Order: sequence, then C-alpha cells, then structure tokens
Amino acid sequence: MAHSFKSLEQKLDASSGSKRILALDGGGVRGILTLGFLEKIESMLRKRYAKPDLVLSDYYDMMGGTSTGAIMATGLALGMEVKQIIQLYLDLGEVIFGKRSYSLIPRDWTGFRAIFKENYNSENLEKQLQSTFGEIVFGDTQAIKCGLAINTKRADTYSLWTFANHPDGVYYKANKDIKLWELCRASSAAPYYFKPKQLPIKTRKGQLVKSGFVDGGVSLANNPVFQLFLTATVPSFGFNWKSGENDLFLTSLGTGNGLLLEDPEVLVESRAVAWASKLPNLFMIDALEMNQILLQYLGKNFGPSDFIDNQFGQLEELKYLKEKLFSFTRHNVRLTQDALTALGFKFDMNKVRSIAEMDHYENIPDLLAIGRKAAEQFTETHLPTSFDV
Repeated sequence: MAHSFKSLEQKLDASSGSKRILALDGGGVRGILTLGFLEKIESMLRKRYAKPDLVLSDYYDMMGGTSTGAIMATGLALGMEVKQIIQLYLDLGEVIFGKRSYSLIPRDWTGFRAIFKENYNSENLEKQLQSTFGEIVFGDTQAIKCGLAINTKRADTYSLWTFANHPDGVYYKANKDIKLWELCRASSAAPYYFKPKQLPIKTRKGQLVKSGFVDGGVSLANNPVFQLFLTATVPSFGFNWKSGENDLFLTSLGTGNGLLLEDPEVLVESRAVAWASKLPNLFMIDALEMNQILLQYLGKNFGPSDFIDNQFGQLEELKYLKEKLFSFTRHNVRLTQDALTALGFKFDMNKVRSIAEMDHYENIPDLLAIGRKAAEQFTETHLPTSFDV
C-alpha cells in the first residue's frame, strides 16, 4: 500500500503531529556542496518509504534558507527533485559568476572593484531565477508543497525579514503576491557581489512602501536554523508549532566552513578597501558559530557533535535545560586542507583557498564531489524514525 503524505494544509496545521524542518545555509556557489547531502537524504527517504519518486517536500513540513539556501529551499518546496537543482547549479554557475563587472581588474581585488560597482551583473542572476521559478507567487498554495521561509535583510531599516507562507502570519496577506524569484533575488543580494533588490512590500494595512533588501546572510541568519525555529514557534509568523525534543526536528545543512586564518601582520596593515571583500565571510562565520552554539545548547542532537572552539568545546555536558526545545541533526564540511585530505581530496593550499570562496564557479564540480563524499557519513540514525510522517 502506497504511503500517504500530508497536504500543505496539514503540514501547516499545528495540531497535525510532530514537525520536520529543513534549514539551508547561505554560501554562494558552495551551495552545491549542500546538494550532496540533500541527494543522500532524498535517496535514504525513498528507500525508507519505498517511494522512488519521493521528493523532500513530501517529508518536510517546512523548508527555509538564506541566500543560496533560499534558492535551494524554494526549488525543493515547489516539489523539485534534488537532481534538478544540481543541474541548475551546474548550468548556471558560470552564467551568474563567470563575468565580473570591471573584469580587467583581478578577481582577488574584490574590495577595489566594489568601490566602483558590484562585482557581478545582477541581471544575469535575475534572469536565471525568473527562468527557474517563473511567475509563481509566494502565496501560491497549489505550487508550494510545504511551509517556506526565506530570509533576507532590509537594508534601509537594518532588520532581518523572514517571509513565511503561513496564512495566519501578520505580514502574509500583505505580501503573498510577491514573486518567488524576487524573494530569492533579495535573499541572495550579497553586498559587493550583487546590487540590493527593491521589493514591492506592504505594511499590515496594505500600504506599499519603498524598501531595499540585501543578502539575508548579512545577519546571524546565514545559518538560518534558529531563525526557522523562531519562525515555526513564535505566534506572529502564523505556524505556532509546539516546541520540544519529541515535537520538532531540525535538519540543518551547511555550505562548508571556509574559515582561513589571516596573517596578523598583513591584517593590521589592511586598508578599508581591503576589508570590503571580507565582510560577507565575517558575518557568515559569526552566524555559523552562534547557531551551532544554540543548536547544541538548546537541542537534542541526533547528528555529529561539532567542536565549536576551545572556549565552548562541544557543549555536550550542559544540564541546564530539563527538556530540550527541539531535536536536530547538523552537517557541514570544514574546508581546510587537513579536513579535505581526510575525505580523500589532495588539494594544494591555493586550491583550498579557492574552494572556500563563494564565487569561484570553476570549483562547482569539486564542491559537489566533496558534498557527496561527506554525505556518506549521513546515516539512518541522523533522521530518527520517531519523526517519520
């Protein structure tokens, strides 16, 4: 007998049992590394449910992401298979990141180029997003198969905005007609890479206001997992789901930890221009660490415990909470030479530094291979059957 999955209405309904959330990090072209994990999860669930055409929107009640994670989450929420999104990244990486503004200026002079203009042509990105998502709007209850949350940053008010598709959300009705491609474009408008995006947003009373949005990664939501937890449980977003280690399961997937230590002597002599290209990565590293701390502090871990730093360790011995707020599994890859060698990739340091960048499209095949290899460590225990649909 074929397994019956929940409808969109049932997934959004707080009373319909335990909930599953998929949270996808930002990281530019490194998003294809995440797809290696998603491919493994999709394959695992197809076997578990004996359903060869299962898609991840069948299993998850909510998906969300930031920047490249928002693009992946949107595609998956529309019922796309992982292989379709992999092909999208393979096809579009060079189209979006292949030609830079002021291309005669060397690629590693990012901050210098940013004085004059954003690094990449935003129109190329917009055309590809429009081609992929068409005219589907955020409030389309036929095309969108599960809860969807897209994080972006409203630059004119310095506030993080999460567009969530629950009909009871306080801003949902006013903004449900914004096109999905526009929201993904806003979420991926990384400073110094792409121009900010204006969105036709409205107040709760329906008044149209001017706004400018940049990449949601310019916040602590580049790893969006805790923001999605808040979206699911804070009543104003509409979902109002119950928290608890037996009620909420979070799958959090990274795009690789690209932390490469700077030479202190070079760093202290850096001019303001040189810092321009470092800002997105600085925010990303902060978001990565803080959300990992919150996960391991507040949640029951079904995945590998990450060593955060020498101060926090792995936070496994904390007994302050009698009951955890959620269960989770978090998977990422350290993009260091030692970690990549352990996975079987023998790259020199120049290649490692290149792979850690968010816009080096020529690394897409290697990033996919790294994601697939790391995903071999993702096992059935990381998706506990106690949360099965």
